[in-house]
Amino acid sequence: MKRMLLTAGIVLGASVGYAQTGPKITSQSIIVNPVVSPLKVSVWTAKDTTGNAVPTYVAGDKITLNVKTTQDAYVYLFNVDQKGTISLILPNRFSSGKNFVKANTTKAFPSPEDKFTFDIAGPAGLNKVLALASKTELDLDDIAQFTEDQQTGFATVTIKGGQNGLAQALSIVVKPLPSKDWVTDVAQYKISSTVAAPPVPVTTTSTWKTTYKAASSMTLSRVYSFYANQLKAQGYVEEEKITGRYQVVGSLKFETDVDATLTVKQRPGTNTYDVVITRKTTG
Repeated sequence: MKRMLLTAGIVLGASVGYAQTGPKITSQSIIVNPVVSPLKVSVWTAKDTTGNAVPTYVAGDKITLNVKTTQDAYVYLFNVDQKGTISLILPNRFSSGKNFVKANTTKAFPSPEDKFTFDIAGPAGLNKVLALASKTELDLDDIAQFTEDQQTGFATVTIKGGQNGLAQALSIVVKPLPSKDWVTDVAQYKISSTVAAPPVPVTTTSTWKTTYKAASSMTLSRVYSFYANQLKAQGYVEEEKITGRYQVVGSLKFETDVDATLTVKQRPGTNTYDVVITRKTTG
């Protein structure tokens, strides 16, 4: 996943009182509240704590998203990448995936207690993270849904149309709310096109192989972590990791009946890596 922060300035238009006013969609396809509300939300990445810059990430970088509200609120985080692909980041089914945020506290995702990381992959270009905060819990069933066999921990986004489609859908969701009870903010981040993203493994094969020529900033451990996190996002738990000079081998298990072995070998004197993931059913 790739994200770069530009604490997008969502400018709230002044209004007298808290009349029921409909949401607005800007020319950049961002939903905004036209009423100044005591509820505020901020979203930013750990790479730019000021929120005044647009950080750049490359393949293999780890990203942390932070949100903060001025009142107790439910926060929903959406990422829209360069191709218009939408991901619902919060809420999710990981340990830190509950989206209720206490006033004036910062919620990080992943949290320091989580046993996984978000690794930048691709495509290159500008990404936007939209934070929507509401004093009441929202019904997003028409936008994203968790399925019973969901293994990634994230909901499947059902709307199409990229950023514009998301703005239109969210404007319908918040329209019944009092204008003072919801607010948005946007963070932007850039994914560099100068570094090739590691190929994402296919999950339907028993053996998956690839050869990846990485940038000089990608170490053996970072390449291994990228692929280990791909498996962890599917529900695998790492049981053992053996690290050598040019090779890292990890053993992972999915529930009780699937074992996976992740092997990452670095070709000596190069930044070329051979990656093999094997899976077998033990039950």
